[in-house]
Amino acid sequence: MAKKCSVRSLGDSALGELANLIVSTLGYAKYGSDVDMDINIVMVEINEYLELSGATSNIYQDLLRVILGSDYLEANMRFTCLQMLLNCGVSFLVTEVFPFSYYEKILQVIAAQGTGLRVLNLKGVWVKEEHMFYMFEIIKKCQYLTKLYVPYIANDDLLGAIAKHCKNLQVLDISGETDITEIGIESLSRGLCAERLTVIDIGMMGEENICYSDIALLLEHCPNVETLSTYSFVGPALKFVHDNVDENFKCKLKYLHDTGTDKETLSLVVKTCPNLQSLYLDTPKAGCLQVLSQTFLRKLKIYKFSCSELLSLLENTGRYLDHLTMIKGNGEIELSVLASICPSLIELDCYMMDGLSYFNQNHHRFSRLEGLEMLSSPIPNTALKSLICNTTQLKRLAVDSTALNDDDIVSIFIPYNFNALEDVWFTLAPNLTIQSIQVLMNECPELQSIGQLSGWALTPDDLALLKGLLKSGNSSLVLTPNGFFP
Repeated sequence: MAKKCSVRSLGDSALGELANLIVSTLGYAKYGSDVDMDINIVMVEINEYLELSGATSNIYQDLLRVILGSDYLEANMRFTCLQMLLNCGVSFLVTEVFPFSYYEKILQVIAAQGTGLRVLNLKGVWVKEEHMFYMFEIIKKCQYLTKLYVPYIANDDLLGAIAKHCKNLQVLDISGETDITEIGIESLSRGLCAERLTVIDIGMMGEENICYSDIALLLEHCPNVETLSTYSFVGPALKFVHDNVDENFKCKLKYLHDTGTDKETLSLVVKTCPNLQSLYLDTPKAGCLQVLSQTFLRKLKIYKFSCSELLSLLENTGRYLDHLTMIKGNGEIELSVLASICPSLIELDCYMMDGLSYFNQNHHRFSRLEGLEMLSSPIPNTALKSLICNTTQLKRLAVDSTALNDDDIVSIFIPYNFNALEDVWFTLAPNLTIQSIQVLMNECPELQSIGQLSGWALTPDDLALLKGLLKSGNSSLVLTPNGFFP
């Protein structure tokens, strides 16, 4: 039977009760029809209560996390709690999403009360030009910042402020559509944090909204950068440094993403990135993959490529690979061959492939595979059954369209032990009924979710029955009518 709902920990229960008490007290003070109370005095009294009760910085931090992340509280209440609970002892803050009318007030509060922050995530607060002054104040006053997430709002002036004041910064997210130019990039690359930065999330995926020569400045002057998370044209940036600055240049990149990679560029990537572990190649040129034959990649993501060329490469390097994502491969991939040359794969994702097969004549199987996802990638029904039966250690299985029926599910999941399987997702499975769900529930002890059930042969009465059974049995299993895994 699928897992039971676990008993909520005492810490989580106490935190939830305390958050509810705070919110209900504030709500009563603000909106109670029989009271006339100054909300500012109430906020002071709540803080005094917390202080006298021995609330630590972690408790204030956890309260902010729970309250700001709530889907049920109005923005006004969440802001009031931010105003009340943020203090110099809080080191971690994620603001979450707020309406525009709150941006200025939120920034003012952080600038005045968030001086102890080490991690600040402003995703959901889209700072406009008229409010940028407060961002400068935050950067100036939060001297301990090690991680700063400000996507879509960065400009040259903000980068200048970061360069001048953030001496401890290690992770910086300035991704998305921004007004960054060479001036801001140069400021950052020569700023106080240049030696400490390890992760810079910059640019927009697939778009060269920042010139590669500007990215070259970061590579040249920030020697400890390990990943340029979102930037999709790292190859030309490395080539620019190699050709114009230092032909013996080496960097510490562990991950990079490049687009339209040719053989010369990939050779430079291999030469300049001796620590490379993870690579995303978007539309590599024919014949260039052989350059990677002497590398030791752990993760490879590849888009619009030749399947035969990839398999040829993996014959030499596949034994080191534990994550492989293939998108729009030209040709067929024989998965038993892939299993023989990539025996250590933990995650395998196949999207929009021309075709997949699995003959397993030589009994090759993915003995370590935990995640398998195949979307818009045709595979014969018998091959899919054989593949699943030979990957009983799976934790996650996702197939968008399948002709499997109830008898197939019985022949797969009853004879074989899927003791680790947590998530099963069949988007379009018109031959699967309530019987298949019952088999999965009974045979997979770690199962946590099944979806996408809107594509199964289920009636509303079937779903009502199943949900009743789950509730009466205190099961933690989630049935997902729509969408991805929860």
